[in-house]
Amino acid sequence: MKTLLILVVVIAAIAAGGYFGLPVMIDSRTAAMKTEVGELKQRLQKMEDDAKAAPLPADADAARIIGAVNALAAKTAAVENALAKDRAETDTAAREQKTAVEDALKKQADALDRLGRETEAKLQKSMFSSFMAAVRGHVLKVKVELAAKNIGTAKSELELISETFEKAKASAGAEQRRIIVELQGTLKKIQDDVDGDLPAAMNRVDILWHDMSRLLRNS
Repeated sequence: MKTLLILVVVIAAIAAGGYFGLPVMIDSRTAAMKTEVGELKQRLQKMEDDAKAAPLPADADAARIIGAVNALAAKTAAVENALAKDRAETDTAAREQKTAVEDALKKQADALDRLGRETEAKLQKSMFSSFMAAVRGHVLKVKVELAAKNIGTAKSELELISETFEKAKASAGAEQRRIIVELQGTLKKIQDDVDGDLPAAMNRVDILWHDMSRLLRNS
């Protein structure tokens, strides 16, 4: 149980890291780019304000007007190009960040899935071992009760073994289930012999004990 608790805590820690850590990472990576875009927009706005505040004089000649317009157009184009470049870099960084986040989430999902399967396998093995230990205890009691000719008590123990076998199937692998079916066949013969042929029943109990040892070695 201690091992399972540790595994559950690890799963929770990984999930929490993914849920809370990734948004912070995204915000940190994009904050600087947002700041640069804001600064460029402020510069463009300042240029427009300066142009409005310092209009050309009414008697300006065509060459001066054209020069002023061209200068303003050049500055505006430079800022727009910078903004476009920055937007392109921002989009690229966002795509790269999205890919990185998706990859990180996939790795976490794979790790959680693998950890979950390993935890389930360990839990099933633990449950199966517990069932088999219980069965061995009941088989030993059957041997004692049959030797003492306490048939009624022995029958009760045999019923408990039958119930435990059925429960054990739920946590057994394919090969283990196949062996359990064999053991159930031996158990049924014991139950049939216990009233009419006590020595045969006792011999089959020994066989059941031996076959259970084989099952535990294979598990």
